[in-house]
Amino acid sequence: MGTQGQWTPRARLAGFAVVGAVAVLAAIRVYAVDPAHPGHYPACPFRWATSLDCPGCGTLRAAHQVLHGHLGEAANYNLFFVVVAPILVVGWLTAVARAAGWRRPLPRVPARMLPAIPILVIAFWVLRNLPLPGCTWLAA
Repeated sequence: MGTQGQWTPRARLAGFAVVGAVAVLAAIRVYAVDPAHPGHYPACPFRWATSLDCPGCGTLRAAHQVLHGHLGEAANYNLFFVVVAPILVVGWLTAVARAAGWRRPLPRVPARMLPAIPILVIAFWVLRNLPLPGCTWLAA
């Protein structure tokens, strides 16, 4: 640690490398072992307790389909994941570039947009559990 409350650039890069390595290892596991076959991954505790879908329900199955190049099938399992995953990857790459000393302008999320994130997650959560004709396709 550098000064109190600040990480050194080397420590930040190491942290991003660990996160990236864990993500790659998880992706290899999800690619190799199909989550659509029960018994390989734990069940969603929210779904187990309520029989409703949480915002993350279907994410492993969607990731498996994305890794196999089937975006349409992935969207059937969790549309929110298919939309958000590329944004998260770009955010991670941006953070790595900044930690590595990249000084050119990089994309930033406007501060006014940040409160919209939990609102979108909650809206997706509610909509995917409504038994309405336009919402049932959002269910996992």
